[in-house]
Amino acid sequence: MANGKTLQPTQYAKQRYNLTQPIDFDVAVNYGGALMAIAGADGELVEKEFQWYVDEQALLTIDSQEYIETLRKFDWKNAKLEDLLSGISYSFPLNFKRSMLYQAIKMSRADGSYHDKEKAAVAKAAEILGIERSVLVSLESLTELEQATEQLRLALFETEV
Repeated sequence: MANGKTLQPTQYAKQRYNLTQPIDFDVAVNYGGALMAIAGADGELVEKEFQWYVDEQALLTIDSQEYIETLRKFDWKNAKLEDLLSGISYSFPLNFKRSMLYQAIKMSRADGSYHDKEKAAVAKAAEILGIERSVLVSLESLTELEQATEQLRLALFETEV
């Protein structure tokens, strides 16, 4: 831990991702920066995409305000995906590489569109992280399935879809 700061996981993080230990702040910045670079690969990181990650962090970490403010200042346009991904290492009891790609896909789709350049950036990240193509396709399919399930739930509850 470079600066000693950490993000503490919530009970929801323990349930959803099996996160049971603090997350190094600097590593988390690289992680979030990589997600921003991927979601912004189409030339724009729209507010809905960034807000998806903000909301996700509110669920997963206790008092994530400083972390989010650091990410708001992050220069994702000039970030090198290879450099960011090489600076990420967790000793969690989950495959953080797959989890990261899952979150990158969810974030990229948060504006209602999964642009070809975002898909290419996710594929590049998968390659850098050593994730097989079949796993990447499975993660993309999972996010599509979750979206369809969410729409079904809302429709059944007679809300606007």
